[in-house]
Amino acid sequence: MPKIRIVVVDDHEVVRHGLRLSLELEPDMAVVGEARTGEEALRIVADCKPDVVLLDVRLEGADGPEVCRRILEVVPRTAVIMLTNYLQDGFVLRSLMAGAKGYVIKDVQLSELKKMIRSVYRGGSVLDPKVTGQVISTVTASGEAPAAQPGGPRRVRALSDTDLAILRHLSEGLTDKQIAGRVHLSPHTVKDHLEKIRAVLDVGSRTEIVATALRRGLV
Repeated sequence: MPKIRIVVVDDHEVVRHGLRLSLELEPDMAVVGEARTGEEALRIVADCKPDVVLLDVRLEGADGPEVCRRILEVVPRTAVIMLTNYLQDGFVLRSLMAGAKGYVIKDVQLSELKKMIRSVYRGGSVLDPKVTGQVISTVTASGEAPAAQPGGPRRVRALSDTDLAILRHLSEGLTDKQIAGRVHLSPHTVKDHLEKIRAVLDVGSRTEIVATALRRGLV
């Protein structure tokens, strides 16, 4: 069985060491590199081309979302999960807009983190439910209208009331099954609606759906 190749980027050695020890207990995971700074991270991912990067949102002398963006320029197929203690400022939204496939608070259980790594490796996205409310607050508290985009209003009008309800529940971090219970549809039908929403918003992942919907003021 091929292993999920992981690079850990954090400026605290104890965090990197602890994650390596824990992740390498899993038969399907291997930590192939560690980095302390953004520049080290870029060099290592260019050499190792990992499947997943666990990236601290605040590195010494570097901006995590910008490091994420630069990593994906070098290795676009790599999935980046932001690991952080921070809920404030615009870190969550900026990370998602930079292309991160997940944003996870560091108090997450290790078993949950491992599930998240497997999820993004399979092409999914993960957004810690604890941060979704903060993302919404960051956008709405600014008092600024979402930026207009060419053809945006016409495309957004293609979304039904049910689509918008599903968007709101998705932004709360709910699963397809949980959303289905809220809107009284089957999980399969919810999945179909999400595929339509992806097409309308021209995005690829669940986190990108949330980020784009927030930016356009849809939730």
